Amino acid sequence: MPSTTQAARPVACLVLPTYNERSNLQVILPRVLQQAERIPSHEFHVLVVDDNSPDGTAQVVREAMPQHPNLHLLGGEKRGIGDAYKRGMTHALDHLGATLLLEMDADGQHDPALLPDFIRLCVEQENRLVIGSRFLPGAALPEFGPGRRALSYTGSFLVRLFCGVGPVSDCTSGYRCFPAELLRLCRFDFYRLPTRGYSFQTALLFELVGHGAEVVEIPLVFAPRLHGKSKLKLRDCVEFLITLSGLTLRRFFRPFPHPGQGCPEGNIK
Repeated sequence: MPSTTQAARPVACLVLPTYNERSNLQVILPRVLQQAERIPSHEFHVLVVDDNSPDGTAQVVREAMPQHPNLHLLGGEKRGIGDAYKRGMTHALDHLGATLLLEMDADGQHDPALLPDFIRLCVEQENRLVIGSRFLPGAALPEFGPGRRALSYTGSFLVRLFCGVGPVSDCTSGYRCFPAELLRLCRFDFYRLPTRGYSFQTALLFELVGHGAEVVEIPLVFAPRLHGKSKLKLRDCVEFLITLSGLTLRRFFRPFPHPGQGCPEGNIK
């Protein structure tokens, strides 16, 4: 729960799903925790959702928790990153009192130094969803080859075309910040999201925009992975197409009462 000394401040909770990320987490976790000093507006919590990693990822978190009371660990069986996010966000809402939710990868490809900017932009306006985009001017994909780059561009294009999310440049980005109240509005549909893998990000974007989120994107330099290999598999691509079909049907046969708004670029100062 939020600390008693800072209970008056709202809680921003970063949900960080992990599976076999011990080497990466040893580098990334200290950099994430350091950002608390740059977030005076919120009490910053980090919730690591580890799917019983056999490499000892959870132990890295346990060893750091005594020095960081706002660091939390949630375990569970491995059922995909989407399932981990569902469990983590639910825990952040029900047990940590989160008013802001953040998503970030644990492999070093998302720069933790941007977390304060995400929070600042998110609170500037009600119902704002901030996304780190790999495709805006100023962004970069140094690790992506032509094939992976084309796959990511195509995925975002299809989401824009079929799901009605507006001019969002990066519909599959996993670096985000949004008000917890937005998730509460679509909580019933959130629990029913059929996806367990990476297409969870697409389904969640669809729900948040459909419930009135205004999207703001900021450029993201998508750094090379620190250790290990990407967990993106062929089955994730198949799940994405199935999810896209379901969301398209949902859009036309069960429309939202409040469509989302536009997508200006965030101004990082």
